[in-house]
Amino acid sequence: MRDFLSRWLPVILWCLVIYSFSESSWFTGANTAHVLQVILSYWPFGGGDEEGTSWLNALIRKAAHLTEFGILGALVWRALSPKRLAYAGAWLFATAYAATDEWHQSFEPGRTATPKDVAIDSCGALIALLIVWGCRRWLRTKHQAVKRGV
Repeated sequence: MRDFLSRWLPVILWCLVIYSFSESSWFTGANTAHVLQVILSYWPFGGGDEEGTSWLNALIRKAAHLTEFGILGALVWRALSPKRLAYAGAWLFATAYAATDEWHQSFEPGRTATPKDVAIDSCGALIALLIVWGCRRWLRTKHQAVKRGV
């Protein structure tokens, strides 16, 4: 039971964090745009106008999608590893959770649910899993070289 909890508790907690982001009105596009305008208005080059920050707001919001579901994918991989299909299972879990998260957002005032966000979330999980795979491969290669005395 302890091993199960040490593997899956971080996944459950991260799912709750994602759920709370979706639930909160603080993370609507309008609110993040406003915060960004206020922050940029203090910078010497200005840029606090709505038109100038809309692309930056979109970029930050989509990067947040990539990041939060990348973290979820990596956590699920950790929970499933060393099982044979850990990478595929982690990606499927993160993608399914992204779809349910968007569905949840469709009921929240000020939030929108789009298939495009599910695709971005899914890409975030895929990118993170590719990074995990690449790091593990690099470490394995490095470890084998040390073992051989190279």
